[in-house]
Amino acid sequence: MKFYELTPEKRRLWLKQQGIELDEIDQQTLHALNQLSENVVGQLSLPVGLVKNLRVNDHSYLVPLVTEEPSVVAAANHGASLFAQSGGVTARSFRNGIYGQIVLEISEVFIIDNLKNYLPNLIAKTNKQFASLVKHGGGVKEVKIKRQNTLLYLRVLINPAEAMGANRANSILEYMASELANYSGIKKKLFAILSNYPSQLTSCKAKLHVSLVGGAEVATRIALLSQIGQTDPYRAVTNNKGIMNGIDGVLLASGNDTRAVEAACGVWASRQGTYRSLSSWQVEGENLLGQLTVPLALGTVGGSINSRKDVQQNYRILGQGITSQVLANIIAAVGLANNLAALLAIATTGIQAGHMKLQARNVIANLVASPQEKRDVLALMTKQHLYSQTDAQNFLKQLREEK
Repeated sequence: MKFYELTPEKRRLWLKQQGIELDEIDQQTLHALNQLSENVVGQLSLPVGLVKNLRVNDHSYLVPLVTEEPSVVAAANHGASLFAQSGGVTARSFRNGIYGQIVLEISEVFIIDNLKNYLPNLIAKTNKQFASLVKHGGGVKEVKIKRQNTLLYLRVLINPAEAMGANRANSILEYMASELANYSGIKKKLFAILSNYPSQLTSCKAKLHVSLVGGAEVATRIALLSQIGQTDPYRAVTNNKGIMNGIDGVLLASGNDTRAVEAACGVWASRQGTYRSLSSWQVEGENLLGQLTVPLALGTVGGSINSRKDVQQNYRILGQGITSQVLANIIAAVGLANNLAALLAIATTGIQAGHMKLQARNVIANLVASPQEKRDVLALMTKQHLYSQTDAQNFLKQLREEK
C-alpha cells in the first residue's frame, strides 16, 4: 500500500518506527485534517491576532490576522488606529474575474477568423454546461485569441462569483478545450489551466494630517522612503514584504490562497519593467496621502473555507455577509496599515527597537522559569532594551540571586 493510501494513524506509526517523536493529536482532528490535504500526519497551529478597529468605507471591522510574529499584529493595529483618527480608508475592488489559458497546436488549414465567429457559441455552450456558476453571477465573460506560429492562445476571463474559483475555472477550461479538440485545423491541446496573472485589483487610499505621524518633517521622511521604493528594488522588496505581512495574515485567516496572491503581487510590482513598491506616499499641504493597489483573487466560499471551523470563526469575527469584494477591501487596507506603521517606525525611532521588544516574548516563552519569573525577566529586558536569549538567562540568574 502506498503512503498516501495509509490512514493518518498508520502514517504516524511509520514515522515513530523511524525514531521520530511526534506530539499527541486528537483523533477527530487528525481525521478532519486528513480530508483537507495529502499524507497528513499532524497539524501546525498559528495564533489568530486581532486588528481591533479597521475603518474601511465608513465601516469599522474587527479583523482576524494569522501570524506568529507579534510585531505584524501590533503594526496593523497602529496603522489602523491612525487611519481611524483621520476618517478611515476608502477602498474599491475591481473584481472582473480570473484568467485562464488554453494553448492549442494548430495545422496549416486553421483559419483564425472562423474560430472568432464561433466563440460566442462556445461561450454560450460553456455557460449552459456550468449553469450553477452562472446562477450565482459567474461564468465565462470573454475569450481573446491570438496565433503565434503553430500555436493558438486563448485567454479566457471567468467570473468565479464569490469563490476563489481555481477548481471551477480549470474545469471550465478543460471543457472548452475538449469542445475545440475536433475544430477544423486544431491538432491537439497543449494545456488548459488558470493563470494567476493579476485580474482582480483592489485599491485603497488614506489621508492623514501630518500631526498624526509626528509632524511635517516625519511625513516628508515617509514620502521620501516611498519615493526611494519606486526606484530602488532593495527598498521596494522590503517595503512590499511589510505590506504582505498584513495581507498574508488576513488571507490565512479567511482561508484564501496566499501563494496565488503573492505570485500576482510580484508580477504587479514589476508591471512597468522594474520592480517597485506596491504602495506610494506623498505630502500635499498638511496631509500625508497613501495609496495601495494589489491583485486580490480571493473568495468567501468554496475550497476548504466552508469545511474549516477555525476559518468560519474568523468570518464570524469579520461580521455577517462579508462578500469577496468587501474582504478584498479589508485586506488591502490592512496591507496599507502595516505599510504605514513600518515607514513611520523607520522614519522616527527605527524599526528594530519595537520589533525586538515584541519578539522578547518568544524568548521568554522558551525560558525555564516560573510564570512570575518570566514576567519579571520580561520587565527587565524591556526596561534595559536587552532582548537576546543570553540576556534573559542573565536576568533570571540575577533575580534568583537577589532572593
